Amino acid sequence: MSDSKKLQEFLDNGQYSKHGLEKYEWIFGETFLSTGGMETTVQVLKHIQLGKNPKVLDLGSGLGGHSFLFAEKFGADVTGLDLSANMIAVARKHLENRPHLREKVKFQLEDCTKIDFPENTFDLVYSRDTLIHIRNKGDLFRNIFKWLKPDGYVMFTDYVRGEHEHKYSGEFKEYLKKRDYDMITAIDYKQILQNSGFAEVEVKDWREEFKNALKVELNKLQERREEFLEKFTQDDYDDLESGWLSKIHRAEEGHQRWVLGIARKSKQ
Repeated sequence: MSDSKKLQEFLDNGQYSKHGLEKYEWIFGETFLSTGGMETTVQVLKHIQLGKNPKVLDLGSGLGGHSFLFAEKFGADVTGLDLSANMIAVARKHLENRPHLREKVKFQLEDCTKIDFPENTFDLVYSRDTLIHIRNKGDLFRNIFKWLKPDGYVMFTDYVRGEHEHKYSGEFKEYLKKRDYDMITAIDYKQILQNSGFAEVEVKDWREEFKNALKVELNKLQERREEFLEKFTQDDYDDLESGWLSKIHRAEEGHQRWVLGIARKSKQ
């Protein structure tokens, strides 16, 4: 069995099971599976400028919300890639309900570390909270650099770890092991982007945005508990509540953080 197939089965049978996706979509908002849902996505998009009808590659396109927003807001032609068959199925179902976007958005079940595109294909390569699953990040960003048009952007958010590894809690170490995350530091990300050829590199510390978004989502869950329990079980509620409380604790301790990465390919 290939590494891609193993990871796909790990995701689809675990964190991103069909039932798991339903719970996550409830707390993040319809079509979203990333911290802060639509609200943080709007904040992220303030950091880029795109021309008319851009071509966008959405890596880890999840349930489709980011891809739909690019198509609607920017008139973009969007290719969404995800390794989770469950996510692709949900995203395609959402696309069926958006007939005006069917010619603008397509979703593909692919491993972004295995696929290739011609040079100078995309105006933007975008990813939200996905790269923690990628171990060969350097190879991926070198490919992204190749796929981008001159003056094109790569933009992503991702979870990162604090620099002081000796201070990590046992809970945090167990969390990384259980999820099989490859969580690097903000400094690592900046170095990888620079080594991949990008001339303009920013890796913004979004730990406060992370904590604020988590607290908003936790508050939603707790205030709308009865509504949640009409669709899900008490075990589902307890799982989400404890998960969000743990993430808030890790963020406040500085073990788990969140970054916004932006880099541009120079004009050639």
